[in-house]
Amino acid sequence: MNEKVLTEARTLISGFLKQRRQELAITQEQLAELSGMGIATIKRFESGKFWLNLKQYLILCHHLKCYSFLETVEIE
Repeated sequence: MNEKVLTEARTLISGFLKQRRQELAITQEQLAELSGMGIATIKRFESGKFWLNLKQYLILCHHLKCYSFLETVEIE
């Protein structure tokens, strides 16, 4: 997997979670407080410039009421 693919994936994930936060009418500040993360972490992640670790990602998913699942895919 090359860097371009990773950057696109990070952008899609951060955009999805930002949109979900907005749908729930939760501010970045509120999400930071709920998750125990710093506001700077939330802002950097939502801007697509920061990778969350798995624990942080799962915490955000929990507070945004969205959950990840594992699925196999065919890679060409």
